[in-house]
Order: sequence, then C-alpha cells, then structure tokens
Amino acid sequence: MNTLQDLEKEFNFTYPALYRQLYDDKMLDWGADGDGWYKNIFPTLKENPPLLLFGNDIEIWDPIVYRDGIREIINHEIYDISPKYRMVPFAKNGAGDLYVFQLDMDVNGDVPVTFFPHDETEAEVLAKNLQDFIFRQLLESLTEIDEYSMFDGDSEDDIKKNLHNQLNTHRKYLTSSQIEILEDIYQRDIFEYSYKTPGGREFEAEGLLTFDELETLINQELGFEKLNTKFDYTE
Repeated sequence: MNTLQDLEKEFNFTYPALYRQLYDDKMLDWGADGDGWYKNIFPTLKENPPLLLFGNDIEIWDPIVYRDGIREIINHEIYDISPKYRMVPFAKNGAGDLYVFQLDMDVNGDVPVTFFPHDETEAEVLAKNLQDFIFRQLLESLTEIDEYSMFDGDSEDDIKKNLHNQLNTHRKYLTSSQIEILEDIYQRDIFEYSYKTPGGREFEAEGLLTFDELETLINQELGFEKLNTKFDYTE
C-alpha cells in the first residue's frame, strides 16, 4: 500500500478532495517520529509548517504509515462501531483519541470531521468538512498558549512568526474570510483572562483568543445542523 489510491481501493472509500490535495502537496508529512523529533525535525518544520503543526493538541497521521490504524476503524475491528457508521481516522491527540472523516454523513462532498474518543462511546461532530476543521483547529490553538502547546519556550515574537509561517502554508486551503479572521487575531498581544468550566470551576489562561470568543466564531463561521452534536457510535 504505497498511495492514497491503494488505501481507497483496499478499503472501498474515497478521501475528501481537500485531503487528497494536502497529501499531494506533502502537507501531511511531519517527518519521522522518534525521540529526536523536537530537536532535529521540529525546528525545520517551523519555517514551513505542515498541516496543523501548531494546531490544538493534534498529530496528523501519515496515511500510509498508519494503514493498520485506518483498517481497524473502518473495518470495525477494535471498537464496537455500529455498521451504519463509516469512519476513517486521519489524526490523533496526545491522549490517543482520534479525528476521523465521517463518511456516512457526506452531504454533496462535505464530509464532516468527528472526534472519536478511545475510552468512551460518545463521538462528537466538530466541523462539516476538512476546511472548516482546519480553521477550527487554528482558532482553538490560540486560546491557551502555555507549556502544553507547541509554542512552549518561544517568545511572543517567535510565536507570532510561527503563526504567520503556518498561515502562509495554509492559505490555499482556507477561505478568504477565514484568513482575514486569523490575520486580525494575530495582530493582538497575548493577554491573560479567566474562564469557567461547565462545572463552575474558574481557571486562568493566556492566549490571543478567549474561549467565549472562540465559541462565538465557531457558531458564526462554521455553523451547520450537526455542529457539536454527539452520538453513541455503538448504536
């Protein structure tokens, strides 16, 4: 299995057109994983960031390398996924949860992106298509710029440089409106703010965007009927 077409043929599905374009543009290549990645590979990638290098706790899969992981989900080998759902993973977070293309929800070529947790059965639809998911990730990464983000150890000037470098490599995959919103936010200085969790606990954060602003932008710019809806993937 050496190409996307091979994977599609083997597992009988078709990737979204934008994902194919990203693959052809080598935007999915984060370099070989390993202990020396941060020291030897990350500094070079920062100059021309691949897909969502500075995203919100996300690691983009090389689809060829992770073929077995794709097979396990789409063939329902590991999780008790209902036969009515067709999911193809393309990324994961630090906890091992997956981001998947929700093929069974395709509407006129818009394939939603769903968050698929590895330790519970309730999945959540995050965006109506890959383009909107990329934009959402770029926004979410601006809410908490701390030691847990990919900006750890960088000065504010370096953070801004990294953000602009990332936007430069992502422009062709976003709408003009999305680009304008990001450019406007990047002009801000990093600031401190407080936020409350649904349980009522209050926390402090630093970023370029508050969680309230994030929610407003997501609803305004990415809204569709299934946005943020949750479902039990076993039923």
